[in-house]
Amino acid sequence: MRTPQATGTAPERTGRPVLAGGLLVATGLADVLAGFGMLRSGVFVVLGEGGMHQVDLTFWAWLQLTIGAAVAVAGLVALTGRRDAAAVAIGCAALAIALDLLMLPYAPIRLLIVAAVDAAAIRLLLRHCRATGRAV
Repeated sequence: MRTPQATGTAPERTGRPVLAGGLLVATGLADVLAGFGMLRSGVFVVLGEGGMHQVDLTFWAWLQLTIGAAVAVAGLVALTGRRDAAAVAIGCAALAIALDLLMLPYAPIRLLIVAAVDAAAIRLLLRHCRATGRAV
């Protein structure tokens, strides 16, 4: 058996960013489910130095639901491998990370995990764009 010799060049990656798209779909669905759960739960009670305060997160829940749906759709579009899909997916994921950081006091563990997975998907999409020679 002969072994192929190394030519010193990296293999060309022109395929679709399947892992990045799958990660974005998963985090988008997680955000949609969390937003729906926050809509159904009602108000949060925050205990502070001045006593107990009720915090209504309905607006934030709708915002998380909407951005989660946008991230899931952007992940599905990134799976198709279209030319500008990576830029849209990166923008949606960055917006989701920003919203997750704003909502950090209310669900810290889930939001840190979702933000980390979104950041990993952004990194994968940027590497895919660099490998294919596309501008973001």
